[in-house]
Amino acid sequence: MIREEYYGTGNVSSKGPVWNTAGNTTKTNVSTGKCVLLSIDAQNSGAAVAYLHFYNAAAANVTVGTTTPKKSYMLPAGGGKVNELNLAIEFSTACSFAITSNAGASGSTGVTNANEVVVNVEYFDKF
Repeated sequence: MIREEYYGTGNVSSKGPVWNTAGNTTKTNVSTGKCVLLSIDAQNSGAAVAYLHFYNAAAANVTVGTTTPKKSYMLPAGGGKVNELNLAIEFSTACSFAITSNAGASGSTGVTNANEVVVNVEYFDKF
């Protein structure tokens, strides 16, 4: 894989699967320090659109709906998927994500039911 050739075998870490909780925008740390997000695989089995927001901050320092996401993805209802395999998004502070049911930086409402959205990511944080 190109990622391992570039970042070195054994240096690519993964997080997931992470499932959403009902009515909550639970923040999840990918890395608590500087990292490069390499791939995202996320799917929404719910009946409504969901949004996956990535932040350049540790989860403890994110206020969902106030903190501006660095990157956001829409996950369409009923099996909508994001599958980004060759990313190189740098996070200079840390990387965390949250899942909401509304778009935009001010989106702060969680999806209705638990386990509707699952997220898996790969990242490099060996700086």
